[in-house]
Amino acid sequence: MSLEVFSDEAILALVAQSDQEALAVLYDRYASAMLGLSRRMGFDQNAQEDCVQEIFLRIWNKASSFNHKKASGRSWILAVGHHYCVDRVRQEASRPKPLEPIADDDSDDQAFDIPGPGFNEEAALNRVRIARAMKTLDQGEQAVVELLHYRGFTYPEAAKALNVPLGTFKARVGRAMAKLREALHEA
Repeated sequence: MSLEVFSDEAILALVAQSDQEALAVLYDRYASAMLGLSRRMGFDQNAQEDCVQEIFLRIWNKASSFNHKKASGRSWILAVGHHYCVDRVRQEASRPKPLEPIADDDSDDQAFDIPGPGFNEEAALNRVRIARAMKTLDQGEQAVVELLHYRGFTYPEAAKALNVPLGTFKARVGRAMAKLREALHEA
């Protein structure tokens, strides 16, 4: 029986037991998403490929720490990728490109769809819901969310970029996230 029929959670359990075939299945499912993420974070082609390799090395090494009670397999895998890319951006002291798709570049749209056959309607709908929720925020709240979650800034870096005290920045983040949760809950 092929491992491709198993859930991400089951495959992560196999990866935690050092099953290389299971890792290959995860790679087939998520490599394009990780490549798209690294592209959006501003890395050149060689760095993008390095990112994908390093992300899957982290998944291999950390699979035993996955807890299905805390997150879905997909969320955990994507979080590992995101955290690696943010760490690398900080390490290289460079600024990534925004994560939003470029309107006139259709080739990048696929980078935002979770891997799978055909168009991922759920991912597309989630992007629409998030964009609508972002519009409920005032300009200052949008700026804090964009700096933290789309550009990978740390709290101190973002506060400095906006020229506000760190405590004020953190308060704005709290208000913005509360508004986003409320808007997404209503949607």
